Amino acid sequence: MSETLELEKTAPAAQEVSQASGPAPAAPKKPRKKRKLGKWIFLGVLAAGAAFLGYSAMKAAGAKPLVTYDQAVTQDINATLSVSGTIAPSDTRSYFVPGSVKVKAVNFKQGDRVKKGDVIASFDLSDLQRSLKKAELALENAQLQYDDTMEDLDNSSQELYDINKEIRRLEARETTYKLAYDYFDRYPTNDPEIDAIIAAHDHGEGSGEMYDAWQDIVNELAGKVASRSALRDASLSDNNQKVLQNNLELQKLEYDEVAKLVNDSQGGIVAEFDGIITQMNLTEGATVSTGVDAVQVASTEGILLRFSVGKYDVDRVQLGQTADVTFGTKKLTGTVTRLDGAATTETSGNTTSTVLKGDLTIEDPDQVLKLGMDANAKILTAQSFGAVSVPVETVKVDREGDYVWTIVPCTEEKAAQEGLWELRKVYVKTGIFDDVQIEILEGLKAGDLICTTLPANPADGTQVQAIATGAAAEAAQSVQSQPEAEE
Repeated sequence: MSETLELEKTAPAAQEVSQASGPAPAAPKKPRKKRKLGKWIFLGVLAAGAAFLGYSAMKAAGAKPLVTYDQAVTQDINATLSVSGTIAPSDTRSYFVPGSVKVKAVNFKQGDRVKKGDVIASFDLSDLQRSLKKAELALENAQLQYDDTMEDLDNSSQELYDINKEIRRLEARETTYKLAYDYFDRYPTNDPEIDAIIAAHDHGEGSGEMYDAWQDIVNELAGKVASRSALRDASLSDNNQKVLQNNLELQKLEYDEVAKLVNDSQGGIVAEFDGIITQMNLTEGATVSTGVDAVQVASTEGILLRFSVGKYDVDRVQLGQTADVTFGTKKLTGTVTRLDGAATTETSGNTTSTVLKGDLTIEDPDQVLKLGMDANAKILTAQSFGAVSVPVETVKVDREGDYVWTIVPCTEEKAAQEGLWELRKVYVKTGIFDDVQIEILEGLKAGDLICTTLPANPADGTQVQAIATGAAAEAAQSVQSQPEAEE
């Protein structure tokens, strides 16, 4: 019962699940109005003082032992778990400089809030544009050099000249056959061979024959290209050909790289969500290097409280539970949205503990939370509507289980006339509890009288005198005042 819990003063929401022994009624009774804690303390002090004075007087006179008692009441109980943690963003994004560029403008500073789409910083792209133009020219020169070399090579022998001529013819026929196949019986080819195939069939039935003729051309063309490659390899050394190919590929890579840098830098650094700039490493007019961590933005679209619980409380926390969050004087609402899949070991001084970490997503419409600062929360872990309950401190435990001491009127006639009571030890089944009350699922009913102080070594049947405290005292006072009110 060492957990920190809270007794709510208002009726819980209808959709909350009751943990009482029976199902919650469709329309919960209006919760009993709670007494203020100060009133309880005041009554407790009075009762303790009266008990002490009464006990001292009766002990001196040989009177019966004195006890104080309260009574079981019916009320709603909300069990909460107190946690604390650090305010953190739900998402953090680091923006890197795509290339070596000059910073044109910095529109925000560290600590500023930004909206999604805000241009945090822009770059001067004149140097990159010049680099892109140089890369484009170098690529064009490499392509021309390669094409010229290959053309000169193809004209260096009659065999290569003839095979290139045949390749060009086959490429043209391959295109014609493809179009004729795609638009069979509708495409005018003016090719006798193709027109003969079309004329020999009606309504597209010759498309299969047309496809076969097309594939014959494709295969013949592939064979000619392979033959040309072999002739080129024989006429040009492997090294020279490789140099040309490598140079062309290198220029392509350089051009693509610069083009990407220009494209990535075009819009500058743009916020991808609402947030706060937690890191700014850019200065207007400065040139920054590729890969610099320029800006870091922490999201404000979902503020979290990062908390942790120990092994005795981990089974009480579940996703979706609500919580009351306290940040300074501000009261906010949160929801458990994450629980880590594995425990974390924490060390504080010489003490090491194993905890499970989780996140509370906090509703912060007025943006009062400050990232990195601490906050407290009470997570609503269980509810019971219309529960029979007694003060937490009245429940004891032994080998048989939980029990309370109750008092009942004496059955002995003389003792009853003297206003004495008898002690009874009653075993109970308990449910949820808060700072003040604990739920009794079995063993007691509302109105039963529960001892709050006891004599030494109490036993069943012991005759005692009793002083009412708490709810019992209020009930007795209410009964006594009724005649006066009626008058």
